Amino acid sequence: MLWVNTGVATLTVPGNMLQASDIAGAEKVSLTIAPADRNKLTRELQLQIGDRPVIELGLKIDGKTVPWRNKDTAVTVSIPYLPTEEELADPEHITVWYIDVNGNVVEVPSGRYDPSTGTVTFSTSHFSKYAVVFVDKTFEDLGSVTWAKKQIEVLASKGVLKGVSEKEYAPQAAITRADYLHFLVRTLGVNARFDENFADLKGDAYYYREIGIAKKLGITNGTGNNRFSPDEPITRQDMLVLTGRALEMLKKLELEGTASDLDRFADKSLVADYAVESIASLVREGLIVGSGDRVNPLGKTTRAEAAVFLYRIYGLN
Repeated sequence: MLWVNTGVATLTVPGNMLQASDIAGAEKVSLTIAPADRNKLTRELQLQIGDRPVIELGLKIDGKTVPWRNKDTAVTVSIPYLPTEEELADPEHITVWYIDVNGNVVEVPSGRYDPSTGTVTFSTSHFSKYAVVFVDKTFEDLGSVTWAKKQIEVLASKGVLKGVSEKEYAPQAAITRADYLHFLVRTLGVNARFDENFADLKGDAYYYREIGIAKKLGITNGTGNNRFSPDEPITRQDMLVLTGRALEMLKKLELEGTASDLDRFADKSLVADYAVESIASLVREGLIVGSGDRVNPLGKTTRAEAAVFLYRIYGLN
């Protein structure tokens, strides 16, 4: 690991940031971390960002600026930031936007404020412009799920969750397999190069990238015959298996569960053999508690319930 601090931001750079082929024959490699030129942003974007920091990250090889993108690793960025009183009242809505070369905004789900360091941190696998922003996203149909409203709003503001439209989240609808895995991958911020995906996914689907990453990393094996069945509601046990595999891969599960951890659930016999270990580990970690004396493995999960669960997972990062 290498730490680079310019005062504008601090970069934590992994050893595999650059491939040997990237720097073959190079005499000098340098990183640039500087305030971005706000005058090159649209007026609307300038108003949305306000006076919050906007930085530009760059890579130079022998004095020439070159693009950097590496899906196999990530650089961690920390930007010093003093929130306003309004922001301190709801700091989970402090997040980060990536601004592409055309001025389009893309949410960075990993962006968050860390009060212990007084910084906004995020991870990225490519260099560009990044802005600290305060986003308070909501939906008009959350009145019936007040117990999940905060979690949905926080994760939607960070670009983790998508509504079924700009104004509706459909909190009481069963979440589909595609939406859950799309949300899970964004919650965890994992990335990977992949060359193939499941045969029943369309290349222009909003979840195509996240499911491709999950397949490459072994988080999901699909439903058989190289299919994923994206539009089917996901069962609770499959939701928990996907989550357990992902957390285990990221070494975020400290405790390994066994079948005996499910003894307190009256319906433990309904848990499929392939799901026992994952569900038991999540139970032991305290990430799921069941409903009364039941774990309901074959039941469906609503979009609101999924948001509450993923919010809990997001807190592990």
